[in-house]
Amino acid sequence: MQNLHVSINLNNEPVDLKSGIYKGSQLLELVTLSESERLHLNLLDDVDIPLSEMDLILISGNEEFFSGESNIPDTPNLIKEHIININGEEFKNIKSSKISGKDIKKLLDDDISNTALYLELGNMPDHLINDDDSLILNSPLAFFLVSQSNSDSDIPDLEECASKKQTQPKHQKYKIKIDKTKYVTCSPRLTGREILELAGYDETRYLYQKFSSGERRQIELDQKVDFTEPGIERFHTMRCEHTEGDSPSLKRIQFQLSSDDTAFLNSLNLKWECVVEGNIKRVIIYDMPLPKGYSLNMVSVNMQIPNSYPTSQIDMAYFSSAISRLDNKTIKALSSDSFDGKIWQRWSRHRTASDPWQPGIDCVATHFAYINSWLLSELLK
Repeated sequence: MQNLHVSINLNNEPVDLKSGIYKGSQLLELVTLSESERLHLNLLDDVDIPLSEMDLILISGNEEFFSGESNIPDTPNLIKEHIININGEEFKNIKSSKISGKDIKKLLDDDISNTALYLELGNMPDHLINDDDSLILNSPLAFFLVSQSNSDSDIPDLEECASKKQTQPKHQKYKIKIDKTKYVTCSPRLTGREILELAGYDETRYLYQKFSSGERRQIELDQKVDFTEPGIERFHTMRCEHTEGDSPSLKRIQFQLSSDDTAFLNSLNLKWECVVEGNIKRVIIYDMPLPKGYSLNMVSVNMQIPNSYPTSQIDMAYFSSAISRLDNKTIKALSSDSFDGKIWQRWSRHRTASDPWQPGIDCVATHFAYINSWLLSELLK
């Protein structure tokens, strides 16, 4: 989720805002104060905290504010000790109701030169905290401290780190490969939506993350990717569209796949085989889970591998047993195919002209992702 619409209470009146980081000045604009009045944050079972124009506060919803006169200091101490988290380490003895970016950094390391501090914001873009920012501690907060990027030469390249089996340092920026092009990120963590935007794509594409182990993961639009995570190699995308045509242990390995394809199939934790019949190569994946809405919970699927693969594309999908929808709506562009002593249900689904097969990017993993997208999109018809 990005910034959600939430409600706060301001002088006993509900006010709708978007969740996220606000400056005190933005909240002060919502009220009219006399010269002697201030706006306060009401913390349940703790002190009231006056807001200054330059204070930063995380609005998550249900916060209560009131205006009035008081002799409360600008930065009162909390009654309860507050806990903050920095790079996974907890700091429990926080008594101040506000803390500067500089003081947060010093909790972890005395040497704060060439460092960048971010406030983690779940599935929203993380917020860069400057040294002189004053942050109100109104809820449990988590931060990560990384090395600051000063030039292109000190920006880690994820693909190079993965190929050399090096653990990338915690850095402010990273070079990441999306399809065939490398880009520089603006922060150490981005949502799937931000990664697509970095490459000039919109939400009409699926995003996948590849690890050096061969594992691939689909990244949702609002899912956060942490580039400090070891083993990230690159990212690839594909369009969320197709056309319909008119009409763990291994058993049989009758032809060889690339090491990347083999690693991907192993990462599924499903039994798979490479079988040749009638000079046609096929990869069979057994017991693939199906989305809810179909007559079966799992199914075997095979894909034909052209002799000129990976230059030539993989096309369509073949299921055993035959799949139907629970709501009995007709699935179009189906036919029967005989293979390996069984009758398979062929789904005639093809790439579009705007999303052609890309040698060097597309592979067994991306076609498997297409098959899953076909199954999901079918249920939306």
